[in-house]
Order: sequence, then C-alpha cells, then structure tokens
Amino acid sequence: MVHYRNQILFLLLILNFIYEAIQLTTLIAEKTPKQFHSHFNYTTQNYPNNYTGEWLIRTNGDNHTIQANLAECDIESVTRKSKTMCSWDWDILAFYNVNTTGNATEYIYIKSTCCNGTLGHIHSSGSELYVKFTTDSSTSKKGFTISYQDFEPAENHTESSKSSQSTAESGSSTAATVGAVIGVLLGAVAVLLTIFVIRAVFLKKKNLSRINSKD
Repeated sequence: MVHYRNQILFLLLILNFIYEAIQLTTLIAEKTPKQFHSHFNYTTQNYPNNYTGEWLIRTNGDNHTIQANLAECDIESVTRKSKTMCSWDWDILAFYNVNTTGNATEYIYIKSTCCNGTLGHIHSSGSELYVKFTTDSSTSKKGFTISYQDFEPAENHTESSKSSQSTAESGSSTAATVGAVIGVLLGAVAVLLTIFVIRAVFLKKKNLSRINSKD
C-alpha cells in the first residue's frame, strides 16, 4: 500500500507540474510594445470564476528591464463610502520581480490592483516580470489588457544625457566664440572712429592756424 501511495504522490506532483506549465505563459518583450489579455476569449466573454492566469515576461537584451502598464482594466472590486477597494479574497491582479539563483526562484511583490485607479507604469528590476491574476467564485467581469515592452538600461539614457549635455556645451562654446569675435570687431570699429575723430579735430585746428596766420 505504501508503494502505491508513493506512486500516487509522484503522479500528483507530475500533474501539478503540468497544470502549472499550462497556466504559465511565457512572453518575450521587445522595443515595440506588445499586449496580452486576461483570458483567451477576452473580446467575447468575461473571465471565468476560480481562475488563475500567470504570465512570465522576459527580455533578451543584456541588462534590459521590462515596462508594463494597463491598457484596459475591468475586474471585480468593492466600493465603500465612495472608495473602491481591493482584496486578495476577491479578484486581484499582481506584479512581481523575479530573482533566480541556481535552481531557486523568488517572486518579489511589486504592486497589485483591482482597477481601482491609475496603476501607472510597472517597471521590473531585472530581465523578468511575473504577472498573476486570480479570481474567486463570484463576480466576473470583462478583464484586462496589459501592454509591455523592453526597456533599455539606465546607462544608455545616461549616455544620451551626456551626449545632449556635450552638444549643449559645444553650442555654448560656439556662441561664446562668436560673441568674442563680435566684441573684437566692435572694439576695432571704436578705435578707428576714435582715430578718425582725433584726426578731424587736428586738421580743423591746423586749418584755423593757417587762416589766422594769413590774417
């Protein structure tokens, strides 16, 4: 009997592994935004009760991360005193960072929602983002659409900022050079005008001296 019990337990483990593999959908993020829905027949039927949807979003870029946001969202929530509330006992959509060390995988909670406001951008800390949607046995609604894309490393944005700064500094340097040249030209013109005035005064005095001598 013990022998059969071990076989049954092993079979249950295999079935559980297969069930989780079927539930989990792996997606690859790219620079161009992509989308996925809460369930298969999103456009024609509400999501089912007692349902679990899992998505693992990955990016192939070195040191790249993932940015996701809700394009549409309509799932169960409760309104109390004009305030929409979520609960893990109802329908809930949650986002996690993924930390894999050897054979161990850790899911680190980021944020959850029941469409009770603006979720904003969800930004993974690494190259994987895990999304889990679970529903209870009661209210069922339309579901959600999530948009996701590959996000370049912060260093690239820093380099872009440095490049822009260098361009700005170059422009400032050019403007300073032009200003200096204009200043020199204006100074030269001022000197020439001064010389011209002095010469004119000198010639006028000389002519007056000649007239006086003739008289």
